[in-house]
Amino acid sequence: MPSTETTSQRPTRRLSAVAAWTVALVILATQVVALVPPSWWGPALDVPWLQYAIIVLGVVRDELGIWLVLLAVLGLVLAVRAVRAHSSAARRVMTLLAAVALVASGTTAGTLTVVAADHGAGVRPFAPTLPFRSDLGAPDETVTLTQFGDETLRADLYLPDAQSADPWPVVVYVHGGGFDGGDKGPSPYHRYLADHGYAVLDVQYRLAAPGRPTWDLAVSDVGCALTWVTRHADDRGLDHDRVAIFGQSAGGNLAYNAGYLTEAGELEPSCGAAGELPTVRAVLGSYPAVDLTDTRTVFGRRLSAGYTGGSPEEYPERYAFTHPLTHARPSSPPTLVIQGTRDHLVLPQPVERFAHGVRELGVPTRYVALPASEHGAGDFGGTATWGTRTTRAAVLQWLNAHVRG
Repeated sequence: MPSTETTSQRPTRRLSAVAAWTVALVILATQVVALVPPSWWGPALDVPWLQYAIIVLGVVRDELGIWLVLLAVLGLVLAVRAVRAHSSAARRVMTLLAAVALVASGTTAGTLTVVAADHGAGVRPFAPTLPFRSDLGAPDETVTLTQFGDETLRADLYLPDAQSADPWPVVVYVHGGGFDGGDKGPSPYHRYLADHGYAVLDVQYRLAAPGRPTWDLAVSDVGCALTWVTRHADDRGLDHDRVAIFGQSAGGNLAYNAGYLTEAGELEPSCGAAGELPTVRAVLGSYPAVDLTDTRTVFGRRLSAGYTGGSPEEYPERYAFTHPLTHARPSSPPTLVIQGTRDHLVLPQPVERFAHGVRELGVPTRYVALPASEHGAGDFGGTATWGTRTTRAAVLQWLNAHVRG
């Protein structure tokens, strides 16, 4: 086809072609990360910049949600516009790639919409409504849990707005951050759970630092938060007989361990007394770092070593202590596990094995797989993505079934 470009149109058409190439290639990269199982990446996850790039692509894909499909439509329109102006082999390939990007992103979006609906999150194809914008709500109160020298541990308390004659069931929330980072703060779950009748206590714990591994400290700090619930149940309207622990990423590890150790009578809280530990009726975790011996990724290996003080070969007993299955038994609290199938930080297979192991003990267990979802599953931006909506629905169902009654 002969060129129909005029001299004045060429810069605009070239810009369209460049934009189309960029959009098509970036979206295709996000879809490759969504389609290829993490175990197939092998050595790539042992190279820092490669693992980081893969995770970033996945996080951006999850946070954008349906907006990625709209970008793919824009990319295809720009590609067609460029080809109509001047057809060449390169521009025809570009148009084909843009079409593939649209089909792939649309398929992923459709799959996530169906999964969200299947798990009770409703049919909301336009998720998130707006990317990277959130209105998470502030806590009702920030309280002090305890102090170690010049280090103070605090927690944010979120309370339901509605009045009730009965005390509120409590969700103790444990943040992620690789055991050496992160902090309490608003999430897509705190105010949501409060609006559905649960008090939420978002807690701090001691973070690992060079020369200070916290494998035996952090879970005790979660125990400290649990004893705070018992001590302040009456003056805050909390029910210390109806408590759940919910954690994400590193927090998922701590949530399971604190719940299992409490039920077994083996948790030593870093404040208060063991006799003040409340009844933990359920434990919940999303993308939980349960098996720190799985050191196939460079970031996973570094975070595990910082938390425990060394490698599994150096400290097998520390690694054993950090694995929740070490403390689980048939009477352990009902366990919810939520995991993205394309998580390149906390790999899915160890999480699946953990859920299977808990179920084999006879513990009521539910495993929710979020297809094509990276670490975080869309939680980081605070917007209601498909992953967030599915997690909200699964968490609320589990709490209603095992805590509220």
